[in-house]
Amino acid sequence: MKSVFVFLSVLCVAIGASAQTIADAQKEIDNENYFKARQILYKILAAGSVSKNDVYYYLGNAYLKDDDVDSAKLCYKQVFNADTRTALGYVANGRLALLAKNKVDAKANFDRALQTSKSKNANIFYEIGDAYLRPEVTDAAAAVQSLESAFNLDNKNVITVVALADAYMANSANDQTMAGKAMNKYEYATELDNKAVLAWVKQGRIWLSGKVYDKAIECYKKAIELDPNASLPYKELGEAYYFTKQYDKMADNFKIYINKNPEDIRARKALMEMYFKNKDYEKAVEEANKGLLVAANDIDYLRFQFYGNYELKRYKDGYETMKRFWDVPNVKAKPRDYIYSAKIASQFGDTARAMKFYTVALQNDSLNCDLLGDYASALYKAKRFKEAITQYVTKKENCTRFTNVDMYYLGRSYISIGDSVNADSTFTEVIAKYPNSIDGYYWKAQTNVINFKMSTDVFSALPLYQKVIEIGEKDTKTHKAKLIEAYNINGLYQYEKAKSNEQAKAFFMKSLELDPNDATATEMLKAIN
Repeated sequence: MKSVFVFLSVLCVAIGASAQTIADAQKEIDNENYFKARQILYKILAAGSVSKNDVYYYLGNAYLKDDDVDSAKLCYKQVFNADTRTALGYVANGRLALLAKNKVDAKANFDRALQTSKSKNANIFYEIGDAYLRPEVTDAAAAVQSLESAFNLDNKNVITVVALADAYMANSANDQTMAGKAMNKYEYATELDNKAVLAWVKQGRIWLSGKVYDKAIECYKKAIELDPNASLPYKELGEAYYFTKQYDKMADNFKIYINKNPEDIRARKALMEMYFKNKDYEKAVEEANKGLLVAANDIDYLRFQFYGNYELKRYKDGYETMKRFWDVPNVKAKPRDYIYSAKIASQFGDTARAMKFYTVALQNDSLNCDLLGDYASALYKAKRFKEAITQYVTKKENCTRFTNVDMYYLGRSYISIGDSVNADSTFTEVIAKYPNSIDGYYWKAQTNVINFKMSTDVFSALPLYQKVIEIGEKDTKTHKAKLIEAYNINGLYQYEKAKSNEQAKAFFMKSLELDPNDATATEMLKAIN
């Protein structure tokens, strides 16, 4: 990526000076036209009329919000100057700290930025709030605080007003009044600028998220009416038409969106990404396949092809594409690439690759609860029981959701290493939480049998096997093997302990009804007769 970045920088020296400004680029960034924003900024950089540190800062924003983190980091590192120590330089350092998941250092840098600007620069407050808010929310409350400060210093700046509304929406899950405050700010933005396209787009997104599709469509159409040259509203309108099953209109609007961004390859991938985001995996894979016909090594097309095939349970196809993805030279991987690669390799049976990908994925996100469970399951299947236990225990201690499947395999892992105490307590917990499930009773009984806890009382597990029978007889086909074992244990008890040959025969006959060739039941009936 660094070589690409350097190449673009050199290339832009040859581009002529432009009358466009950083403010124009910032507007494109806020309108999510990241490619256009970078074009403007590289022209400004080549012209040399503006501090290159400032230009690099906004280039960092344009790359970061376009999901190119490596290039964003390179840009932000160009901004800070130890001699001048500008406010924007501290903000750049703060953004780098957030990317490193170090909120303490981020706040320290943001505080220095405010000190340097004497807390009188609305744009610095805006950039700090924006850093907390986008491209992903790292601290919604801090975003609101900073953006409200920016608004108080300059309440006529449309970009600030829209960002503040976004921050209110980010807080709406915890405070229902925030959604109303957000809508008010979006409406205020349209009053400030009758061509505030993004304000109408954001209102449309609120309606779309609430499945009020007619209102969403109305907002997107209003944005197009105000500025027919804006591209983003066409993409959003296309998505709204997708939800209302107006597929011809969806395709027409996406075509307009793509035509308005002919040089931006990401625009051509928007439809594929929309399908995937909305779990229409079949169509996402279809779009990825079309793209691969003209760009066989494009990592985005490869990525969504194997993601989609995993979701569609087409593991062989997904596995082959996943290998192609990782064979691309200098592939720029995302955390989700490791997660999907681990899952698909595990499903395909490539244990070695699965373990490698799970390890990297958890290095990126050590407390990803779904990932911990998947990794633990893969370790169990690979018979690496001690490692599986470590992952299951980590998930149990740190995640709110620890499923019956997780508990089941944790208990089985304890059995496999001969830890009868923890196995017994785990299946006792399964029984308590899932009293109508056969597995807790059966495997608690197995724990007793396998670990010789029956040595003083051969039939101490009998009540557990009786529960196995009670639950298992509701579906004899599914629970056949467990029922046969339970019938035979009860038959042995009746024969050896209760001295009731008739009752013993009855249990052994039940076993033979399920499996006429069961050796234990056959031999015991011969002994009784």
